[in-house]
Amino acid sequence: MKRVSSRLFPFAACMLLAVAATAMLAACGSSDSAESLTFERTTEGKESLLTVPESAEAGEAEITFVNNGDGPADLQLIRAEGDRTPEEVVDGLAEATSGKPFPEWFFAAGGAGVTPADGETTVTQVLEPGTYYAFDTEGSEGPPDASTITGMEVTGEESDDSLAGDATISAFEYGFESEGIAAGENEFVFENKGVQPHHVIALKMVGDSTIEDVNEFFKSDGGGKPPVEEGPPVGTAVVEGGESQLTSFELEPGRYALVCFISDRQGGPPHVVKGMIEELEVE
Repeated sequence: MKRVSSRLFPFAACMLLAVAATAMLAACGSSDSAESLTFERTTEGKESLLTVPESAEAGEAEITFVNNGDGPADLQLIRAEGDRTPEEVVDGLAEATSGKPFPEWFFAAGGAGVTPADGETTVTQVLEPGTYYAFDTEGSEGPPDASTITGMEVTGEESDDSLAGDATISAFEYGFESEGIAAGENEFVFENKGVQPHHVIALKMVGDSTIEDVNEFFKSDGGGKPPVEEGPPVGTAVVEGGESQLTSFELEPGRYALVCFISDRQGGPPHVVKGMIEELEVE
């Protein structure tokens, strides 16, 4: 196993840190054929340390993220095509998170959403061949030292495995569709039907706030009283267009805004500014 030091700013942009829903991301299951991979996070001072598997086989994988560090953290995987250095990957992530164009070889490759301290999150997804790098984008305070970054090699042939679940949240340019989401724990397939990278963040709306209030709040750079609850975010990792993962949310009854804070691969503003926001009523 390899340990990497990660102190990277949030992949979902600074607004994600300020306002998010209070429910906790729960664990989910997978088929018996999935390879089991464990990523573990610890902390040393302000450093977030990730223990990363050295290798994996292409195809369906059950990924468990164990947060043994201080405070909430997440696991964002990045797949790098070609012979790339850790310095290039760190620089590529810096560009992607600042609204600049993504490098052509740089791909968001899923992972686990925000997980509380002493908690764990499990997702199932299909891994393509390539070199994967792991980052904690929630509990970090800055870019990591590239000399501490190592990759996980995924070998084998591309897989035609697919994921299935009783509930779905689909992302596209620029919106969401959901089916089968209810109060309590929801195991669902998050599928990106678009061509741009997306994630989904569920923000619980407060009081009589409307989805128009939430929309205006983010378009105005988060000024004024938030129309959504503050606290650790409930959301998924970022996946590229055409990709999906099996994950789960635990949601209380109420009204939620589903939002995406990621930018296009060509650069530009976060998708929430482009209107990628939908209301979800959980009964």
